[in-house]
Amino acid sequence: MESYEVKNMPVSYSRGIKISFCAVALEITENVKKSVESIINVAEEVGYPYELVVSTHESVNFKSENIKFIKAKFTTYGEGKQLAYLQSTGDFLIIFNPTVNYRPEISDLIHNFLVKWEKKVLLSEVMIIPRDLIDRTGGWRNLREYEDIDLLARAIQFGGVIAFPSEHFDSLDYRRNSQNTAITRIMNLRDAVIAANYKLIDMGILHLEPMVISYLSYIVARFAKIKPFKYKVNNRIIVMESIMESLVLKDYENYIIPDSIPKLRMSRDEIRYMERRSELWNKINTSIMGIVEEINK
Repeated sequence: MESYEVKNMPVSYSRGIKISFCAVALEITENVKKSVESIINVAEEVGYPYELVVSTHESVNFKSENIKFIKAKFTTYGEGKQLAYLQSTGDFLIIFNPTVNYRPEISDLIHNFLVKWEKKVLLSEVMIIPRDLIDRTGGWRNLREYEDIDLLARAIQFGGVIAFPSEHFDSLDYRRNSQNTAITRIMNLRDAVIAANYKLIDMGILHLEPMVISYLSYIVARFAKIKPFKYKVNNRIIVMESIMESLVLKDYENYIIPDSIPKLRMSRDEIRYMERRSELWNKINTSIMGIVEEINK
C-alpha cells in the first residue's frame, strides 16, 4: 500500500463555485506527488472551494476531506477520467497532467475564467470544462488515446473552446511508447482512429505508427463496439480549428493578457496535415504561422 504524505489544507471558503482538479495516474510516483503538491498550491491561490480527484491503480494510504485517490481497475485513460468525473462534485473540472509541476501563476487565469461562469472549455496548461457541459456530452469514453479529442469535438458543438497560448496542449498528444508490444500499439491507434474519426489518408500523413500498424488499426476500429462521432470534418480537425481560431482572435485577452506569448509547437507532419485537411487553416494561414512554431519530432 502506498503511503502518501502531502499538505492537507482545510477548506474554509464561502464562495459559490467549487472546482474539481482531476487526473489519471496509473502509479503514484515521486513526480505525481510533486504534481499534486503544485496543484494544491494552485488551488489555494485560485481561492475557491476545491477538491482533487485522482484515479489510480494503486492503493494510497491517505485521508483528506478534499483529496481523493480512487483505486480502480480501469483499462484506459478515458475510463480513468470518466471515473474521476463521476466521483467529483465541482461545478468545473480542471484536468491536469500528473507528471507536470505547475506554476502558481496559472491560478490567475483559472480564477478569471471561473468568475465568468463560462459555458465553454478553456485549453491551457490545464483543461477547464464546466460540469454541465460534460453532462451534456456524456463525458469521456473508454478510449486509450485521444480521449480528450473525442470529448472536445462534442463539447464544441454545445459550447466552444477558448485557447490560451501554450507550447503544447496535453489534450492533443498521442502517447507514443516504443516499449509497447505490436498488439498494444494497434489497440492504442485503433482508439485514436475512433476518437478522431480518422481515415487512412489521415494516418498516412500524420505517421503516428508505421503503415502496417496503421492499416491493421484502421481495420480493427471498423469492428470495434465504440463508434466515432461523425461531423462534417474529423474530430481532430474540429478541435484544431477551434484552437487556431481562438488564438488568432485572442479570446484569452478577455481573461488575462500574458506577459509573453509562446507559440504552439507542431511537428512538420502536423502542420502538413492541417495544410492538406483544413480549409480554415489555409484561409487564415498568414495569421496562424505567427502563432505556430515548427519543431523536429
